[in-house]
Amino acid sequence: MGLLFSSCSDWLDVTPVDTRTTENFYTTPSQMEQALIGVYNGLLPLSTYALLMSEVRSDNTWCGELSTAQRDYMDISSFNPNISTIATVRDAWNDLFEIVSRANLFLSKVDGVNYTIEGIKEQQIGEARFLRALAYFDLVRYYGRVPLTLVPQTISEAMSTPQSEAVEIYEKVIIPDLEYAVGSLTEEPKDYLGRKSASGRATLTAAKALLGRVYLTMAGFPLYDETKKELARELLEEVIDYADATGKFWAKNASEWQRMWINENDNKYHIFEIQYIVAKDYGNPMVFHSVPRLPSKYVTLEMSGNSIACAKGLDNLLKEEQDEEGHFLDVRCLATIDTTKFVNDDNPNSVTKYAGEDFFIKFLEHKMKREALGYDDINAQIVDRTYFPLNFPLIRLEDVMLMYAEIVGPTDEGVRLVNKIRTRAGLAELSAVQKTENAFLQCVEDERRRELAFEGIRWHDLVRHNTYMEKVRAKFSDKAAGTSVYDNYINNVQPGTYLYPIPDTQMKAKEGLYQQNEAYK
Repeated sequence: MGLLFSSCSDWLDVTPVDTRTTENFYTTPSQMEQALIGVYNGLLPLSTYALLMSEVRSDNTWCGELSTAQRDYMDISSFNPNISTIATVRDAWNDLFEIVSRANLFLSKVDGVNYTIEGIKEQQIGEARFLRALAYFDLVRYYGRVPLTLVPQTISEAMSTPQSEAVEIYEKVIIPDLEYAVGSLTEEPKDYLGRKSASGRATLTAAKALLGRVYLTMAGFPLYDETKKELARELLEEVIDYADATGKFWAKNASEWQRMWINENDNKYHIFEIQYIVAKDYGNPMVFHSVPRLPSKYVTLEMSGNSIACAKGLDNLLKEEQDEEGHFLDVRCLATIDTTKFVNDDNPNSVTKYAGEDFFIKFLEHKMKREALGYDDINAQIVDRTYFPLNFPLIRLEDVMLMYAEIVGPTDEGVRLVNKIRTRAGLAELSAVQKTENAFLQCVEDERRRELAFEGIRWHDLVRHNTYMEKVRAKFSDKAAGTSVYDNYINNVQPGTYLYPIPDTQMKAKEGLYQQNEAYK
């Protein structure tokens, strides 16, 4: 008994072997890989922000009148100046900084781990830095001036870290991180044992494509750093050359393009995508929120009923060319939006298709779509709104091709790339008139809008071109017809609203630490 009591204190101080803390967990390559997968896990909610903070904010969508519902997407789409308190703006900030925090913790521990297989350590560091750069890129584009931190912080340290200018975030973290990723990643990532890893991890091509997008973004509004345009061109050209040489990422015809949006084809056509599966909380969260309530012939699960419809401008663009019988020539039209004027068979007295407007189905694997494309029905597996399995693309080859065409203009290569996308979709090659400088740039913008619709790209394009005020006001003007509510929406679109406000929770965490963005003061 005496021996027992005398040793009791030492025994109680021993940490259980199954307790994982930052002190005893990050010690082996296997554990570091688990930690790295945790950083990837932080990407899961980002498709929702691509929907609510990019597509809904842009001229691609029409979200009805604010008075019909008090929901975040309504406030965002109407440019309500009082959105610093809404959950979407707060959650996007938190989730993006969660990726940064996890990456910082990983990077702070990796040098203390002994890797026995050559190249794995550098690869894992490159992946973590790629993900950190991706998160900071969205933070800068959404919020502008944000706190910059490259190491784990205590609460007191975080509470004393002020905002940094956007250009500083680019130059001190986004560009260096992606340059490191370009220098350390390969096209076939390995796991900690040196075996081929599961699909979905960052590759050399993904790093080049993202860095090219970063450079092109910096060349546009609000930084207008023209020196970055040539850097973007070089990287995007390397991505295109790699795709041409290997045959990767390209759907060779219209039928294959339609099948791109079926989960059986995950990790086949996109350069980098968020991974989703049919499992609770691991499905694509934006799908449920993106469509109205639907009859059971689409899906059995009751959908959100959100009024997120295709705006008139995009709708007309997708339907622009038709044959003599009225069929849309652009295969992307009916693969992107549903133009059916359906009646709710489940409840004929219920109005389910608001004002007959077309809604987006690009990411909705409904029963009729899968059957038409020759795939089995998976409806029975979708038992919860968090179960939709289709991956969400963050970088596509077509995006890279069109960014490159925008940079080089109506050169032979620029025209070739645009025509390659157009003819696959069923449209004619560019005419001589469309190959003139200004006309060509408009064609590139139109192709980006058609090809990348509903992928969270359009809003960032409008900001980069500094046309967001003109284009979004025009969307509201189409609906106005002297109606004061739409006039209010038009007036809400002001200089500075290309950014979102710093969330109210952050502003109040420590008075005076952050400055609110100008449009929301």
